[in-house]
Amino acid sequence: MSSLKLLAIETSSPLGSIALGVGDDITERTIATPREQTSRVLAIINELLADAGLKLDDLDALVFGRGPGSFTGIRVAAAVTQGLSLASGRPIVSISSLAVLAQRGDNPSDAADAASTVAGSGVRRTLCCLDARMNEVYWASFTSVDGLVEAESEERIGPPEAVTGPPSPFLALGDGFAAYSQVLAPVIKLAEAVDTSMKPGARELLTLGAADVRAGRFVSLEAALPVYLREADAWRRG
Repeated sequence: MSSLKLLAIETSSPLGSIALGVGDDITERTIATPREQTSRVLAIINELLADAGLKLDDLDALVFGRGPGSFTGIRVAAAVTQGLSLASGRPIVSISSLAVLAQRGDNPSDAADAASTVAGSGVRRTLCCLDARMNEVYWASFTSVDGLVEAESEERIGPPEAVTGPPSPFLALGDGFAAYSQVLAPVIKLAEAVDTSMKPGARELLTLGAADVRAGRFVSLEAALPVYLREADAWRRG
């Protein structure tokens, strides 16, 4: 990440995480339960900055996982990021949590990284599928070239029967493949490897966020919002 100083918040899943990147030096803290994500985020951010001898004003940008995912979790990430940006004037980068999951699967340090490389091309493909409850899943496919993932399809929410895999070979990631294993069996059968326990992480959020910072892909304070895919009132009905 060169000399960039970035703070990343990823709380779209039950296992939240916050990471501070100072150049190539990354410190990541996890938050074990959804309940703690609301109460611990600011304290952990303060601890990370204090340990690094930094203030908010020293950061180059704030990065958050915008979802889709946990209704409460992505609201926390967006709200905290907006508050920190308002207080410090730091710019904001917003990243898909499905992309963050795909990036983690593409990370060679992960034991589950059997991610499929198309022979001779250096291109990897990943299909991410998360349980959205209410008999639906969030899903999207990604390609990775030289260690950075890009969306190959739109993010979608819908019944698991609607999920289609990218051209084989590909890596299948996410708890949707466990929650709807029977329905998704034909897709799972095509995958080169499957990991249903992997979650998005702030470390990989930093990686994607750094690329956006360098490219100047920032969002305004008003546009730094959660992406639910499903209408917000449906969560209250479900």
